[in-house]
Order: sequence, then C-alpha cells, then structure tokens
Amino acid sequence: MNRSLSRIATLICAALLALLSTGCSKPSGSHDGIVRFSDNSPVQSGSVEFRSLADGSRYASRIAGDGSFTLTNLDGDVGCPPGDYEVVVVQIVLTEDLAAETHQHGRTVPRRYADYYTSGLRATNPEDSDTLLTITLDPSDE
Repeated sequence: MNRSLSRIATLICAALLALLSTGCSKPSGSHDGIVRFSDNSPVQSGSVEFRSLADGSRYASRIAGDGSFTLTNLDGDVGCPPGDYEVVVVQIVLTEDLAAETHQHGRTVPRRYADYYTSGLRATNPEDSDTLLTITLDPSDE
C-alpha cells in the first residue's frame, strides 16, 4: 500500500513540475517591433496586425508615438510565435474639425497598408526573441 501511494505521489509531483515549467518558459519568437517610413521616421499612431500564413492566427498592437509596438494575441497575452506573416498597418485620422497644426497623428499612412489584399507587407518572426520586428512603409504609395 505504501509503495502504491509513494508511486502516485511521485507521479503527481512530476506532473505538477512539468506543468509549472511549461508556464515559466520564455516564449520563442519576438513580439516587439517598430513601424517606420522608408526615410526611417516613425509611424506615430495607428495599429499593426500580423496574420499567420500558416494558420491565420492574428497578433496586434497599437503603435506608440515612437513607432514601437508589442504584439498580443486575441486574448491580450503578449507574444507572437515564430513564422511568416502578412501585415497591415491601420491608421484612422479624424481631421474634419481640427486645424492642420493641431493634428497629433504624424505623417499619414497610405490607405493601401490597411488591407491584407493590398498592403504587400510581409514579415518573418524568427526563433530568436531578441530580434526586433521592423515594418517599413513607403509614403509615396498613395
């Protein structure tokens, strides 16, 4: 009876350790990046979304004033698995009631980048999680 209980306790401990160690591992792939124009100036507002070419899963983020972003999944968990992605950059600019000098959005992102069918943007997220994901837009693509 004692051997049986000891074996069960050992199995339970091993299962708990395996479960805990998988929850503490560092995710592979990067989730941090920057969106910029071809002249290296940052996109100062909007959002970026990555869609996996393998399974269609999506990872998105708001773009900070310096062009930086941190991707999260649909549940809000930070991360983006390694793989190949289609990318869109969406910027909604409401300027009807504002004078030009009061706009805070920076340079406007061309509309073609807001749609997966027309953006032409692709990114590969490598296994190395220290690699910064960089998305470069051509502002002359109006």
